[in-house]
Amino acid sequence: MKSPNEASAFSSWNGSELQLMEQRTRIMVGIGNPRTRLRVNVLLSTIPEYHVRYMSSDEDEISNVIDEADLIIGTGIIAREGVLNRKPVIIVGDYGFGGLVTPNTFRKHYNNSFRGKINGVRDEYFSLERLEGEIKRAFCLTFQELQMMSNQTITFLNI
Repeated sequence: MKSPNEASAFSSWNGSELQLMEQRTRIMVGIGNPRTRLRVNVLLSTIPEYHVRYMSSDEDEISNVIDEADLIIGTGIIAREGVLNRKPVIIVGDYGFGGLVTPNTFRKHYNNSFRGKINGVRDEYFSLERLEGEIKRAFCLTFQELQMMSNQTITFLNI
């Protein structure tokens, strides 16, 4: 998994010219609460290495957008779909900051429907520094850890 500040590059031919294109880390944010979305945007807008896309859970192409993302920050169905698609997921929702979904926290987040902090209060405050730290930690998850959480989600959903 690439690090959060690592840009990847690829090349393509444009006619007879070779073009080098840079691809920034893609973060998909799926947070319905406007206040929470604004707070997350305050942090993400200060980091030019990130390409951020905001979406809602009622968009038709959730799976396609999640598939293109390197990291998911969200709640509910978007967070669950991110875990299913083996993406690092940070839970930020109506009930506060749940943090990075890891093998140790997966079951609690799943049982809480990925709504935010376990036993959190609606519109609970969270620190942007903590979110920034979790973004960095997210890129340390291994493929095996992401695969294990995806498999557990499939088992719990009886897919």
